Amino acid sequence: MKITKSPINRVGTPFIHVKDLQKTSTWYAGLLGKEVPSVNPEHPVHYFELEGGGGLLLDDDRNNAPGTEASIMLHTDNIDEAYGFVKEKGGEIVREIERHPDVSFFNFKDPDGNVLMICEQHENSNRS
Repeated sequence: MKITKSPINRVGTPFIHVKDLQKTSTWYAGLLGKEVPSVNPEHPVHYFELEGGGGLLLDDDRNNAPGTEASIMLHTDNIDEAYGFVKEKGGEIVREIERHPDVSFFNFKDPDGNVLMICEQHENSNRS
């Protein structure tokens, strides 16, 4: 089997899907020894940065269609190259590329139906 260089180069943040973002963020703050956050009701996610460079992302799924909720984020330095690579490898795209000032991403299913996100952070973003 020929090994191809992948544009997907880092494991990023795991997602935890929640029903009540403020309530669950408060609970995780206590679990992780963090200050209780004031969650912005306009945002569907809350990020906890952890020691060692990792983090945890709580997602209330308001922007996710059923079956497109990612369990983990993988990183790339080129979203378009990663998109083509995933398609070439047989990944089923379940959420097309979304482009924002700080991040671009898309979601896909692996052969077992697990949903993953591939994310390209743009220069002015530092979140994992």
